Formats: sequence, C-alpha cells, structure tokens
Amino acid sequence: MDHKVLGNYIKQVSKRITDEDIPLLVSCTRSRELKKGEPLLKEGEVCRSFYLVEKGYLRTWYNKDGVTINLNFTLEGDFTTNIISLKSHKASEFTIEAGEHTSVSVFDLDIIANEFNSHPQILLFIRRLASHLLLASEEHSNLFKMYTPTERYRYIEKNNPRLLQRISLSQLASYLGVTRETLSRIRGKMK
Repeated sequence: MDHKVLGNYIKQVSKRITDEDIPLLVSCTRSRELKKGEPLLKEGEVCRSFYLVEKGYLRTWYNKDGVTINLNFTLEGDFTTNIISLKSHKASEFTIEAGEHTSVSVFDLDIIANEFNSHPQILLFIRRLASHLLLASEEHSNLFKMYTPTERYRYIEKNNPRLLQRISLSQLASYLGVTRETLSRIRGKMK
C-alpha cells in the first residue's frame, strides 16, 4: 500500500499522531497477499498483529460442531485482529481468512513495542485502534442482544450495505445468526 494512503488510515484512528511518527509506524508494517480461503490467523495460533485490509475482505469465523459460524467481515480500509489473543497471549479461538483475493498491511506489535516504546503517539495509536475494534465488537454483540433477525438485516442494510454486495447469502445468514431459508424470507418480505 502506498505510504501516504496508509498514513491516512492511521490518522483516521489517531488524529494526534505526528507526521514524523507515521513513517516510523509504517516501517513496522509489512504487506501480505492472500488467496481466497487462505488463513491470516488460524485457530490455535497466538495473534501478535493488527491487520488493515487494503483490497478484498477478511472473514472471521469458527467451527461449532461442524458448522461454520461467521463472526465478522472486514472490508477495505478497516482494521481487524483478535484482541483477546493479542492481550492474553493465548491461542485464538477463531480463524481470520481471506474471503477473496486480499491484500493486507500487517502491523506487528512485537516490533512496534520493541522499536517505539518511547514514542507516545505510536502507543496512543495502538490503544485507540484497540479501543475502536472493541467498540465495533460491542456494537455487533448488541445486535444480537437487542434486535430481531429482521432488524439485524435492516441494520446491516443501513450501516454496512457493502456486506450485502460482497458476501454470499450463506455467510450472511451465519453472520446474522439465522438459517439461509430464514434470511431468504426476511429479504422476500422487504421487497
């Protein structure tokens, strides 16, 4: 990814980061290309990075009794990680993989911590990014606590319509916590 574009994504997370700190942070990133279905983080691995999707999308999922449950989809310009694994150094309980051919910037926290511990704006960026991802996770969790399946679909339709254009109905149904048939009925009633 172009360093200027990457710098703009970094500034969206932390407006206080200085123009001098951005190249230092960018120096800790590496680009990675993934084929559709290729894992970025496998269940059982310890997560040590944040990931920014440059092109394509990432799908976060786990397997429950032979059924794939989709937890999240990260599209271009968005970050993702496994916060629990990152913080606790424990194995990830889910997989993050490419939903299609995907390019990502990998922010390696071990390198950032070792190289830039004395740069408060870089550390502030990491804290703000973690906070941003936790808020997004809580928002998704609240969908299931507060809304019916139809209301969840409408929420996605209003707040993240790109998902409806990019992911399959089966994956969307799993993400919304319904069967594909139920999702088809919901969509049919909305026409």
